[in-house]
Amino acid sequence: MKKSIISLVSFISTFFIKISLAYADDLPKPDMSVWNSDKMKPVRDFANIAIGIILGVAVLYAVIMIAWYGIKLQSAGGDPLKSQEAKHGLKATVVGVGITFAAIFIVGLILYVLGIAGIKGN
Repeated sequence: MKKSIISLVSFISTFFIKISLAYADDLPKPDMSVWNSDKMKPVRDFANIAIGIILGVAVLYAVIMIAWYGIKLQSAGGDPLKSQEAKHGLKATVVGVGITFAAIFIVGLILYVLGIAGIKGN
């Protein structure tokens, strides 16, 4: 019973995905010439600078916090409470940096898919 329900849900979802992809091809494509114009250059430059600053601050913060929690972990000695707090801080820092990199990657991927930004060929 459980396998048949899973296979039915899989079939229905695959069916709807194929239909939505077929209809998506018929949608009009947006005109992105405004984004590529010279009037939008300050906006593009500001976005590039902002992303660079956010990435730089995230990396700097991560390095500082990893060092801080590493020192706390080393100085905890045999105290399990302090050791657990330092390990939790290290995990939170790594997760935060991962979320930051993932967010920048996802925004870049969306911009690439929309044709706004991406790898330019010669």
